[in-house]
Amino acid sequence: MIHVGIVDDDPLVRRTLTDLLTANIDDIHVVWSVGDGNDALDLLRSDGPDSNVQVLLLDVQMSRLDGIAVARILKRERPEIAILVLTTFVVDSVVDRALDAGVRGFIAKEDPVETLAASIRHVAAGNMVLSPTSSAIITAKPGRRVAATPEPPSTPPPAADALPPGVTLSPREVEVLALMAEAQTNKQIAHTLGVSDATVKTHVSTLIAKLGVQDRVGAVVYALRAGLV
Repeated sequence: MIHVGIVDDDPLVRRTLTDLLTANIDDIHVVWSVGDGNDALDLLRSDGPDSNVQVLLLDVQMSRLDGIAVARILKRERPEIAILVLTTFVVDSVVDRALDAGVRGFIAKEDPVETLAASIRHVAAGNMVLSPTSSAIITAKPGRRVAATPEPPSTPPPAADALPPGVTLSPREVEVLALMAEAQTNKQIAHTLGVSDATVKTHVSTLIAKLGVQDRVGAVVYALRAGLV
């Protein structure tokens, strides 16, 4: 069972997310939901069962203590908690600050419950997540659609000016990057491309280093912004 906390200053959002997860998902339990970052920290710092949270769904814009500040504190005090940012609209600076604060992924408040549950499972397992709807929000491309079972991409090598100076990507690295943007795990990418999990892991590590980002989500955000995928 994955224990989840929800932090959002909109009571309707809190109630909707709680009801969706409680009514439809058997392996996820919403332990609590609060409307303020300080209240969340109080619960997570307590000695009681309310502190036993593995995943935190966190809104960014809150009045007393915003979500980025909460994420920074938890990165220091409770780094084992996986944080998913709830998005409706975010600017580039917020995305960068969230990634720097240790956030493991972004999901949209309007994502279907199946996507929400899958994202929670992914981050609880230590993966990074960028849901299709949240990627559209981050890149301001509301019409972007992501196929459920994409074919291996045949994207040509990206233009040099879309990459850091002196960096080039191989066709296979572009394929892996595109599948990362489809929110596929390493195992799913390996199956799609017909290669080993270890090979995909190596490609992902190389992409993170080449793009100068900190993690998998950072690589996907970079790729989406630069039009690499």
